Amino acid sequence: MADLHEATQVNQQIHLLADCVLRISVQYFSPGRTVVVSSAFNHENRTFQVTETLVDIEDIVMEGLNLIGLWPIAVYRPAEDIIEHNPDIWDNTNDEKHFSYILILRCHEGGWKNVLDYMTKMIMQLKTSPAWNSRGKFVVVATHCVSSNVQNELKKILEHLWDFNIFNVITLYPSAQETVEIFTWFPYQFPSARCGRLLNVVHLDTWVREQDTGIFQRNLTLFTNGMLRDLQGCVFRASTINFQPYVICNENATVEGGIDVEVLRAVTKKLNASLKFRVILEKERKGQILSNGTWTGLKGDLKYDKADIIIGSFLSNFDDHVEFDDTNTYHTGRFTWIVARARPYPQWLSMGRVFTLTAWLLVLAFVFIVGLLMRYLSKSTYYKTNGEWGISKCILSAWATLLQAGIPKMPRNSTLRVLFIFWVAYSLAMNTVFQAFFTSYEVDPGLQHQIDNIDELFNEPTVYAFSSPLDRFFTNDMLKRLTPRIRCEPIRCLAYVATVYNATTFVSRVLVGYHREEQIKQEKRHDVHPFREDSFQIHSIMLMQKGSPFLLYVNEIIRRIVEAGLSDYWKEAILEDRRIKAGVLALKSLKDAYVEMNLSHMQGAFIFLLIGTGFSFTAFLAEILFEMFFTKFRINNCKLH
Repeated sequence: MADLHEATQVNQQIHLLADCVLRISVQYFSPGRTVVVSSAFNHENRTFQVTETLVDIEDIVMEGLNLIGLWPIAVYRPAEDIIEHNPDIWDNTNDEKHFSYILILRCHEGGWKNVLDYMTKMIMQLKTSPAWNSRGKFVVVATHCVSSNVQNELKKILEHLWDFNIFNVITLYPSAQETVEIFTWFPYQFPSARCGRLLNVVHLDTWVREQDTGIFQRNLTLFTNGMLRDLQGCVFRASTINFQPYVICNENATVEGGIDVEVLRAVTKKLNASLKFRVILEKERKGQILSNGTWTGLKGDLKYDKADIIIGSFLSNFDDHVEFDDTNTYHTGRFTWIVARARPYPQWLSMGRVFTLTAWLLVLAFVFIVGLLMRYLSKSTYYKTNGEWGISKCILSAWATLLQAGIPKMPRNSTLRVLFIFWVAYSLAMNTVFQAFFTSYEVDPGLQHQIDNIDELFNEPTVYAFSSPLDRFFTNDMLKRLTPRIRCEPIRCLAYVATVYNATTFVSRVLVGYHREEQIKQEKRHDVHPFREDSFQIHSIMLMQKGSPFLLYVNEIIRRIVEAGLSDYWKEAILEDRRIKAGVLALKSLKDAYVEMNLSHMQGAFIFLLIGTGFSFTAFLAEILFEMFFTKFRINNCKLH
């Protein structure tokens, strides 16, 4: 009879505890979202029973959840061998995340000895599901547990859950036959905790029996959404690299600014946290997983809990998404190909480049045509020229008129004058055009053909230099065409393109705009040219630990920063400051400043002068030699006769 009485009391306590769980479920679990129920023991392998009449809280809770009918229900129990979920295998048949968990812990013979081990197995089993969500609402039920210091035992449970990034949790403990005590903790609120270190559990409320069910004595909110909005000045750890303009560090590896830094500073200021940077200087800066399973660089800091967040313009991609929690997009980079700026035309070609070859030939042809017309019109019967306008004189007069020079004798024939007037007008127009373009080409010779699209790039012998993380944004066929290939950091790739004329790289326009002047001002460097059209756009994100409790609040703040246009404002301010320091920006009134003409600008004129002088001197020598030969020939011919 004693065992039956004990079982009856336990059953009443279990029913009261189950009623409390069901009331919390109705009040706080989202309808239509899956409720996960996990228990540490299988029905087939019970390790303890008080009597055959002892009821199981799991059965009562499951029955109640089914009768209410507001949620799909998933039941998990730890298996002997837990197979970890492979994040690389993406199952998109059901992308729903679990937001409600009920964890039922049973103490063996009232002792708490193995409770943490059981709970670890439960959590590890739950983590095998792709729907696992450590940011969900957790109700932990402790049954058949007896202790003189219950709060200390519950503190161990909450600390253990915090190791799995589970923070939005309440624990239910039946302190008496008629009451259930509800405890929790607040990771960043004193006196419950200090900077994530649990000091004391907090008694939230008490569920007491009232008639056939129960009520909450204090009726407080059990799950608070804003518990992590104020970190009370605690340290927020951020690892980064010197990757300008996103993260700008000085010579002492101290973070000074940058696009990512400004965004993160705004986030931590809103969270009331103290931002602490750790700058990675090792070779694998952003990090990767090695063949032995270890992680390096920034990503290694996240994996080994050395950082809460990492920054450095991480590009949104699937691989990082499955391994880490990625924040909202705060910046979108426009990526394009960067090639060497086309070589300038030699200044000595400036005179010849005014007209095309066809135009030059037509101009010269018109000189001869007008010369022939002048010769023909000079033979008019109305006015005798007495041979003053020979063929050579007419052609040279037409050429002199085209050059805006004087002619040896004015035409007296009326028809010849009409032709001459029209030719003067034509020559004036052509000479004006020539002088205008000739002067502009002397000041700025211009550039030769500039490669500006991918088709032209493939037609040239090109060396492709870009970083390995960009490989995932190209197809395999495209990567096969991008050979020969050099793998390097973006800034080093840009420096390589500024050194080697047949090299190209693939980076964002922001990075080019920031580093361009720095690269081309160095010795033996040339300017670079980004393609006019973007290849594609890639979103920049920050990475946090998988299941980070701060993710939702960080995302909310970043979304507001982007909506306010602050990230774009900081980007433009950083780029403008860089251009001012580089001396690129100038007052509009100084853009049209004069250019002093020197000998280098007049190369073309002097070269053509030398060519003309050479031809004249050659003709002069030829004339002398011809005269000498002709005179000698004539003398010899006279002697023969």
